[in-house]
Parts: sequence; structure tokens; C-alpha cells
Amino acid sequence: MIKNISYLGLGTMGGGMASNLLKAGYQLTVWNRSAEKCKPFEKKGARVAESPADAVRDADLVIYMLSNDQAVEEVVFGAHGILSGIKEGQIAMDMSTVLPATSLREEEAYSKRGMDFLDAPVFGSKNESANAELWIMAAGKQETFEKVKPVLTKLGQTVHYFGKNGNATAMKLVGNLIVALELEALSEGLVLARKAGLDLSTVMEVVKVADFRSPLLVSNGQNILKRDFSTSFALKLMLKDARLIDKFAGSLQSPIPGLRVVENHLKSAVALGFEKENASAVIKALEKEAGVEVTALSAAEAA
Repeated sequence: MIKNISYLGLGTMGGGMASNLLKAGYQLTVWNRSAEKCKPFEKKGARVAESPADAVRDADLVIYMLSNDQAVEEVVFGAHGILSGIKEGQIAMDMSTVLPATSLREEEAYSKRGMDFLDAPVFGSKNESANAELWIMAAGKQETFEKVKPVLTKLGQTVHYFGKNGNATAMKLVGNLIVALELEALSEGLVLARKAGLDLSTVMEVVKVADFRSPLLVSNGQNILKRDFSTSFALKLMLKDARLIDKFAGSLQSPIPGLRVVENHLKSAVALGFEKENASAVIKALEKEAGVEVTALSAAEAA
């Protein structure tokens, strides 16, 4: 039974998940590259580790969510990294969005040291993380998944098992491909509606009820009309993921023509200085090209 958990990476997503583990009663050790983010958890009873190696020494389960493949390389394989502090019988779980090849490299390294490993990325953003409402995918040995599943149910509203290592990471990239295309479709549609002189509040009323509706389209569309680009999932991370998807699809010779368009608009929005805003700020690249701004005002009022 899992009692002691180490959580590494207390960013936008990790902070919410670590908080929920404390609420669930697990004995928690935390580590973050910026130690300042550990202080609120220390006040709630978590042990603060000095390094990844120190963080994992007494853990039944080691969880980490890091920003990219390079961060995983440093935290897992680097000096004073996880691999230098683990012991046989522990379980490691990477919840980062990385290439499946990275997950497979991790699995091989842990297996050589007598550890089990799951890749377990998530869908959802800041609010879902804070409210334990994430949609979680996991891949690895089924018996390992069953051991960890009670922990995952404290973090998400659904948990999906995908079989062998690397499959959950692959599903994360498939999902983010769909997200990127949805944001592109929303952005193009709202810019076109603005150019056509439609009332955009009424446009969003249709988006909420029509057969093409989705929570992502509705929430992002409403925020765009309010010019609210506060970050749930940063545009720069969407661009990072687009590049991962491009690389992954290329390795499988799977066509992704739509993503090429999205990636170019993401690059343009980053170049315009919006990289720290929400991924929905990709619309600003199209707005600049179209010479309009999408707001809740009517076209006549916005002119």
C-alpha cells in the first residue's frame, strides 16, 4: 500500500496535484527547482528535499511533472537526479508531456534498477489540477497501474489504462493535436465572424449549443471575447507540444497537415510577445493579419 509519496515539480499543474495528495492524507516530500514554491507545502507538513535524489529516498511512489523532455533528462538522469537516489521496489511515475521515446528510455533505466515505471500524463489545466478533476492516462505494467490507481483517483475525475509504456504519452500527444486544431478552428472562426460583422456574443451562443460544441471551444471563446488571456496553459507550451507532435508523427510517417498551420500561427503569436499568455492567444496572430480585434462588442461598436 502506498503511503509515502515524493512529488517533484510544483508548477501550474504540479502544485495543485501535490496539494491534493496532502489533502488525501499521504506523507509527502516535495522538490522544485525554485525552492520558494516548496514553502507553502512545508507549512502544511510536507518534507522539503534538497535534490531529486534526496526527494525519492523514502518514497513508495515517486511522481513528477516537468516542463519538457530536457527537464526530465536533468531531473531523472542528471547529477543528484532521481536515478541516483532510488532503491529497488519503488515506483516512479512521469506525468509530464514528453515524447514516447523519452518514456521508454525512463522505463528501461528504472527497470535496470528494480523499479516499476508508469507514464501518466493528464488532460486538464490549472483549475482541474486544483480541484482533482484531471483526466489521467497511464501506461506500464497492469499490476503497477493497479497499485497506483488509488492515488490517481485522488487527482483526477477519470483514469484510463493504455497498456504498455509509452502509450499514455502517445495518447497525450494525440489529444494535444486535437486541442491545437480546436483552438485554431475557434480562432479562425471568430476572426471570420468579426470580419463578417456578426455579433460575437450571439456567435458564442450558437457555439454553446450546436453539434460542434465542446467545453474547450466555449470556455476559450468566452474568454477571448472578454480579452481574458490569463494562463491556464501557456501558449509557449502549446508550441512546445506542437513540436513534439510534429516529431512523433514524423517518426510514424503519419500526416499532420493541419498542425503545420497551427504551428506557424503559434510561432507568430510567440514572436508578437504573447508566449506567456494562454494558448488561446494564438488568435492574436490571426487578428494582426486580419486587422481586427475579437471582442464581445458588435462589429459596429468595435470599429
